[in-house]
Amino acid sequence: MSATAGTHERALAERGVRKGLGAYYTPPDVVAGLLDLVLDPLLAERSADGVEAVAGVRILDPACGTGNFLLAAVDRIASALMTLGVEPAEAARRAVRCVRGIEIDDATARLCRTALRSVHPDGGGRSIVRGDALLGERSVPRGSFDLVVGNPPFLNQLASSTARSRADAVALRARFGAAVGPYTDPAAVFLLAALDAARPDGGVVCLIEPIGLLSARDAGGVRTEALARAALRTLWVAGERVFDADVEVCAPVLVRGAGPGPAAVVRGRAFQPGPVVAGPVEADPSWASLLGAVQDLPERALRTDGVLGDIADAAADFRDQYYGLAGAVADDDDGPRLITSGLIDPAELCWGARPCRFNKVAYQHPRVVLDRLSPPMRDWAGRRLVPKVLVAAQTRVPEVVVDEQGELLPSVPVVSVTARSGDPADLWRIAALLSSPPVALEAARRHLGSGRNATALRLSTTDLLALPLPPDAGAWDRAAGAFRSASVSSDPAERRGHLRAGARSSCEAFGLPGDDALVDWWEDRLPRSDAARR
Repeated sequence: MSATAGTHERALAERGVRKGLGAYYTPPDVVAGLLDLVLDPLLAERSADGVEAVAGVRILDPACGTGNFLLAAVDRIASALMTLGVEPAEAARRAVRCVRGIEIDDATARLCRTALRSVHPDGGGRSIVRGDALLGERSVPRGSFDLVVGNPPFLNQLASSTARSRADAVALRARFGAAVGPYTDPAAVFLLAALDAARPDGGVVCLIEPIGLLSARDAGGVRTEALARAALRTLWVAGERVFDADVEVCAPVLVRGAGPGPAAVVRGRAFQPGPVVAGPVEADPSWASLLGAVQDLPERALRTDGVLGDIADAAADFRDQYYGLAGAVADDDDGPRLITSGLIDPAELCWGARPCRFNKVAYQHPRVVLDRLSPPMRDWAGRRLVPKVLVAAQTRVPEVVVDEQGELLPSVPVVSVTARSGDPADLWRIAALLSSPPVALEAARRHLGSGRNATALRLSTTDLLALPLPPDAGAWDRAAGAFRSASVSSDPAERRGHLRAGARSSCEAFGLPGDDALVDWWEDRLPRSDAARR
């Protein structure tokens, strides 16, 4: 990265523009590692056919920023040409003509052009287009690029500062069809735009994506459409945060026109080879099996009898409810307690014992003053102030508490689960079920990486209701009793002992008696201390 580009990126961050654009620039080691995966094999193949074949390579970055990927690609193409005997100046001239970029921010696009011209005066110019690769379809030649590579914007569709407009959402759906829903991350939609741009007979797509792409429900349409048009050959999983964005990332390598086959996993910033997943990767329900292979999830066959949706309902809230509470939350006032995900530990409600943040404000005892709510929000509060189980988000295994009296109000993204029978005993059964090692394992198999990092879960209402029920009612009841005992215990060691006893009974309920190895796996994923909690 040039010094000018680095100065520009710092200026974007200081102005708060970076967050609004979703622009998080790619470290050089990550750029290099991904180009090792996708560009070097292409150049080696073309080099066997001579200079013109190498000079004919066409590369697109659909969200090029200041040109980190493009500049590195130009350097590799020029090196390949020089190896074939081309003079350095001519190699640079031909290499800069191989790349094209699209950038939504005008100042950033100008910097990218300048950086390419510094390699050779023929660089930049019309090869860097100022526009939106998702909505400016005409600026991207369809089916013409050998490689589409880059780091598209990370825009949270639930946050007002980064969500695309309703008009944009309509336009995206018009272009990409049912694969794109109202909450589909635009970074995932870039995969579809990239597949449009890649050659249908072997074009490669490699974009850095939030880890949630692999299993998030709202990305399901993108996954299905992607695998209808290409094969997933490799997945890079960072395994750590490599950007300022509060999210872990991955990069799937998709090959258009390729037949189904096994997918290899590459791990970490050192790009270490990982396991090869036998057989083709399926689009439905998720690609979480790849993460499961990386993390060596235990292999277990469960005995089951139905799903949670047979006995329970679940409700989740969204942006309207989150912002509808603004102005109605106060510390140490009258009203129901507000519960964020960070206040939920397994069988332990930490309200009052742990501070929390809501709408960028810190609270020690957050309550909702119902009289300050609008009429629709008061109706919403009435629907939530019922006996229920509250399920936290962004956890390594499901973490839940029981609200037997219906006194708690959930904050987005906490999910509320109610017992269809109305029997309070069923709330404790549901809580024990969701807190069990077998269900945690099944959730990980299906949805690992749906949170902000490769080990986190963020289960939707549909995901929760599809989790299995056990056939052994007696063992399930014993697990529910242990969870209830854990919930009323004030001693952490005693609470952990009840949770472990309940976990063992839950394993028995699913046909896994005495499976201490599975219990150990589950217990190792529980929060250990305040430092380890969200």
